[in-house]
Amino acid sequence: MAEKAAGAFKGREDHRRARELEEARKAGTIPAEKDEDGNEINPHIPQFMSQAPWYLGTEAPGLKHQKNLKEKKVVAIATDFVPRGRQLGAAATSFRKGACTNCGAMTHKSVDCVERPRKKGAKYTGKDIKPDEFVPDMAFDYAGKRDHWANYDASDHVGKLKQYEKEVEIRLKAKQREKMANVALKESDRAARRKAKRDEKSKKKRAEGGGDEGDGEEEADTDNDTDTDDDEDDDDAKEKDDEKHMIGQNVGINRNQGSAKMSVRNLRIREDTAKYLLNLDVNSAFYDPKTRSMRNNPLAGTDDALEHSMNFVRSTGDARSLAGLQLYQFEAYDKGQNLHLNADPTTVEVMNKMYREKKEKLKSSKANAILDKYGGQEHMEQLAPELLYAQTEQYVEYDRSGGVKRGGEKAVARSKYEEDVFANNHTAVWGSFFDRTTMRWGYADDLSTVRHSYGTGEAGKRARQMAMARQQAAGEEEEEDEAAAGAAAASSALVGRGTASGHNPTAMFGVGEDLQVR
Repeated sequence: MAEKAAGAFKGREDHRRARELEEARKAGTIPAEKDEDGNEINPHIPQFMSQAPWYLGTEAPGLKHQKNLKEKKVVAIATDFVPRGRQLGAAATSFRKGACTNCGAMTHKSVDCVERPRKKGAKYTGKDIKPDEFVPDMAFDYAGKRDHWANYDASDHVGKLKQYEKEVEIRLKAKQREKMANVALKESDRAARRKAKRDEKSKKKRAEGGGDEGDGEEEADTDNDTDTDDDEDDDDAKEKDDEKHMIGQNVGINRNQGSAKMSVRNLRIREDTAKYLLNLDVNSAFYDPKTRSMRNNPLAGTDDALEHSMNFVRSTGDARSLAGLQLYQFEAYDKGQNLHLNADPTTVEVMNKMYREKKEKLKSSKANAILDKYGGQEHMEQLAPELLYAQTEQYVEYDRSGGVKRGGEKAVARSKYEEDVFANNHTAVWGSFFDRTTMRWGYADDLSTVRHSYGTGEAGKRARQMAMARQQAAGEEEEEDEAAAGAAAASSALVGRGTASGHNPTAMFGVGEDLQVR
């Protein structure tokens, strides 16, 4: 390193030593080189990476020239908020070079100026120069740079919500007043109609009747009382009929052009497949697009006919519960509650649950009150399942001893083969024992493998076990004798081959002449 610092020329011997030193460091025979901070340098790093350029003027080895020495700023995320529009200080009194030509501020150009464009800018007039704005210098991450809602003040949204709530409240109050006015108008119309009918009837009775005026007035009063009740019932019935006829009308009208009536009773749900798309065959069921009616089932005679039936689909799953929620919403709205299933389904679900619980509780309380007053709780109890489902119409008559006298009991399901039948003094059935030595089936009580043999019990079992043990021992002795005979035959054959060839058979084993072959 001293030679390199002095700028001396390296010869062939110096290059050889450097190469040997590098190879030794890579092999691990000598420790690695260290930089100025005392950190070891990996010897496997290429030279073009570890060697610093000459213009940096670094003499000591190291990897500092590979590091980015730029100043790192604190990275801001998308939720970091910095208020905009703050002033840096007082406004300038004269135009400055490089400022906005429109307002005179130094923090932006004329292209980005949000002030009203002036006829003559501050560059030419030098008047009404706006103060400089505070521009936050924040280093955002990838998401923060591309976030359209960065530095957005959420308090503005809260103000908009409050304004919207006030508008909704005013709109609801106006609707309530309109409803009350309509109710009052209907009541006044009913009263006027009743009065007109009373006057007409009284005039008719006065013209027809020749009796006293007092009698006529009394009769008119009594008749008017009954007539008013009938009129009220008729008016209520007419209003209900009008409401029924209005269902499915006035939908999709243009408010500016008036209320054009349109019947939409045949409209389908948007999620449902149109009936005319179920079967594209031209010879299938006729579909009338004007009345939106299908003359026949387009999938008649197929397996999908029931699956694509509208009534079948809408009666499965949660369709019934959804219909119940909609019905509850309509009833609650008629009674003055502001509920909406699509806007706030959770509230409607909770309110419906509370309503059903209260209804069931009230129903049970009424039933309990009636039972407490009149009795009959014993008739409300359900029979036991064994009594409820054990009833039958099969007639069976028994005698005093318990035998069947007439009819027949329910037969027990049994196999076609004889069960639990022990023959010839046996206590076990045939096939309850398997002899592994003879590979035959037998009886488990006496270990007999002969079918239809007489059962001898435990004595026969012990005798057969002893006979099997003796037979096994005799078999082992026979195996040993056969093995010894085979060994003798092999040795005699070996001796015969040795003498015939003129060689001593004991010489190949390294044994003397005294060796005896058994």
